[in-house]
Amino acid sequence: MKKLLSTILAMTLSFSVGTSVFAMENTEVPNKDVKSALELIEKTNLDIDVKIEKAVEEADKLNAEYLNDVKEIELGKEMFKLIEERERAVEELQTAIDSNKAEKAQEKLNKIEEKMKEHQDKINEKISALQEGIIELTEEMLAVNGERKTEKIEGKIAKLEGKLDGKSAKTAERTQKYTKDLEKTIEKVYDETLKMSNETVEKAAEKGVIAECSWKLVRFADRWVWIDPIRVVGF
Repeated sequence: MKKLLSTILAMTLSFSVGTSVFAMENTEVPNKDVKSALELIEKTNLDIDVKIEKAVEEADKLNAEYLNDVKEIELGKEMFKLIEERERAVEELQTAIDSNKAEKAQEKLNKIEEKMKEHQDKINEKISALQEGIIELTEEMLAVNGERKTEKIEGKIAKLEGKLDGKSAKTAERTQKYTKDLEKTIEKVYDETLKMSNETVEKAAEKGVIAECSWKLVRFADRWVWIDPIRVVGF
């Protein structure tokens, strides 16, 4: 009986050890694959974040340049510079540490504001003159007889209106360029990150890890776009 129990115990131990080794042989490789896949997903997500960050910075830079250009177009170079000078003068006044410096900063600010008013008055005069010219030519056109004279006057009116609308045309042109550049930046990061995600999801699947694109909303200047880092579903 004792010999039989010893034999059964030995068989039991042998089976237990054998099963344990067999389990290790079957789980060791998948565990390494899973770890490798998870590391790959983490690295890809970090790389995607870097690309997104750079694209966001580029988009913000494009937006800042665009807004400055539009201000300069609409206000005119001279007025734009005066506005920048006024902002610096206001800052000097606010940070003045004694009454002497504050007085000088205030004098500087007053001179700049006076120049701004003079410049704005000149702009208003030019606009009024153009508008008056258009009205006079329109009245002249209504008073004349003859198609050729009418066409000539219409041509003069078109030129005057073109001067009034010139800034709007330049702004529209600049807006078109900004939109094109911004879309190019967004399209590039979108395509690159989508490709990175898809490739990593496929590689992870080969190692037994189920993953998918997990879309998140990202702001690029004045646009919001869905970008796709990776989320682990299971393994």
